[in-house]
Amino acid sequence: MSKTEVDYLEELIAFKTVTGDRNESKKCAQYCANFFKSLGLRTQIVEYSGYPNVVATTQDTKKPKILLQAHMDVVPAKDELFKLDKTNDKLSGRGAFDMKFACASYFRVLERLSKPANKYDFGIMLSFDEEIGGTNGVKALLDDGYSCKICILPDSGKDWHIETSAKGAWFVELVKKGKNAHASEPHTGINSAEILNSALNELLELRQKYDTSDLTLTLTKFTSGEAMNQVPDHAEAILDIRYRNKETLSKIEAQLSEVAEKHGLHTDTKMLGACMDVDRRDKSVCEFVDIAQRVLGREIEEGHSSGSTDGRYFCDKGIPCIVLQPNGEGRHSDNEWVDRKGVEDLTEMILQYIEKYAIID
Repeated sequence: MSKTEVDYLEELIAFKTVTGDRNESKKCAQYCANFFKSLGLRTQIVEYSGYPNVVATTQDTKKPKILLQAHMDVVPAKDELFKLDKTNDKLSGRGAFDMKFACASYFRVLERLSKPANKYDFGIMLSFDEEIGGTNGVKALLDDGYSCKICILPDSGKDWHIETSAKGAWFVELVKKGKNAHASEPHTGINSAEILNSALNELLELRQKYDTSDLTLTLTKFTSGEAMNQVPDHAEAILDIRYRNKETLSKIEAQLSEVAEKHGLHTDTKMLGACMDVDRRDKSVCEFVDIAQRVLGREIEEGHSSGSTDGRYFCDKGIPCIVLQPNGEGRHSDNEWVDRKGVEDLTEMILQYIEKYAIID
């Protein structure tokens, strides 16, 4: 008797693949690779900076027609969250919604194919570093020549809304150097914390000039000094900036640069992720949406995300990326869950799509 999506999800969640735990990630990667190999897929584990990635294709190619992608890394959680709670229609546990359910669905798709795997042209890509930017995962793989005609990535798009746009992310560090002095004689030093704080207040005021749908700017980290009775000679802060499009990014870059120059700050980009735009009218996208609507028995609506996924790397390469997912809540929280029926519906959508558009005549 074959396993269900729930069975596979339970096994996948048991791997504590917290981002950065390379050993646990490699164990999970090997488990997935073994499964793909057992069904006849050409499978390899590709590493970048110690982070594993699993790539499995039905044909001997780096560029399958259809690519199913998912990230397998998760954020930290209590030990008990690495055991799937399947007592009701809400499948709960770390990674249940973000996003190991997708891999469980891919497993079932492979098992339900009407023909041997080599009669199709599609692939599966699993990464283990999405939660910290994806640079040693999807980005590195695409830069290495892996590609596809269209990608399916169920990492956003609440309750089957297809994501047609998503903000890009810019994480930037601001650094101010000052001069130490005893705190009782502040006039003899240069207080880096106070100067950086003034600059940050100016930058935070810029938020009032933008609609939150276009840009958000959040101070996420501030550190300074070594002792509580010493004027600090260094201070650092990190801003998390999410932007709607390239024009918005250029505008905030110029404004931040002006403030930094005024206060003598050094800036260092920690991560810059592109925004994502998908043409809803693209032929391949329309073909998948038509199937999804038939499976669900309702219309698929468009959506926009304030967050970001690895879909941005595909769009950056000109590859259409279908981003939508079943109902679920609580990503990164103790109450993370995904809808059981929704996971089964995803399997049905992908299976029908592959049977119709990936089969080799």
